[in-house]
Amino acid sequence: MDNKTMVLLKKYLIVVIGQVIIGIGCAFMITSGQGNDPMGVMISGFSQLANIPFGTMNNIFSFAVFAFMLLVYRKRLTFTTLITVFVIGWTIDPVNSILAGVSVPEAIVKFVYPLIGCIIISFGVAFYLCIDFGASITDNVILMIGDLTGKTYAFGCYILYAVYVAIGLLTGGVWGYATFMSLILNGKIIDTLIPVFTKSVAVWANK
Repeated sequence: MDNKTMVLLKKYLIVVIGQVIIGIGCAFMITSGQGNDPMGVMISGFSQLANIPFGTMNNIFSFAVFAFMLLVYRKRLTFTTLITVFVIGWTIDPVNSILAGVSVPEAIVKFVYPLIGCIIISFGVAFYLCIDFGASITDNVILMIGDLTGKTYAFGCYILYAVYVAIGLLTGGVWGYATFMSLILNGKIIDTLIPVFTKSVAVWANK
């Protein structure tokens, strides 16, 4: 196998691992019962309205936004984006089932799980974005905002997350203090971690 093919395979592996990590983080947020991440607030609202499982609704919404982006902003859309449409949703439901079956003190579930979820999601996003090999639907929109405003990932994150939460509140989505932790922490954590992973994960991927 030549080096170019190996680099390509490593990058796809990093993308998939990143999406699985994000899905695990989302599952922690959902299991806590203290509110979802901002996108999760909106997805949970749509899920309840349509009576469709959360993970499945996540895939439906992601695919719909992917189609919309094809029409209005194709610049960052790649095959990677299509992969991410499905992986997070496929991860959330089984991890939810596992966490639901684990006996953990209620206080930890309510107050520690949201923080764990927030950190895991941020870790997963930074892990795969550092290789600049395409992005998920949500991250594409965030990066688009950054492209148009000349701002950082965190700025676009705050804008899009605020929109997600607003829609989620209107549709009866599940929210709580965990949601606001995500609003405050995710963008800054991701901005901090991307340079770190660029010097490690991205270097390995390009060898």
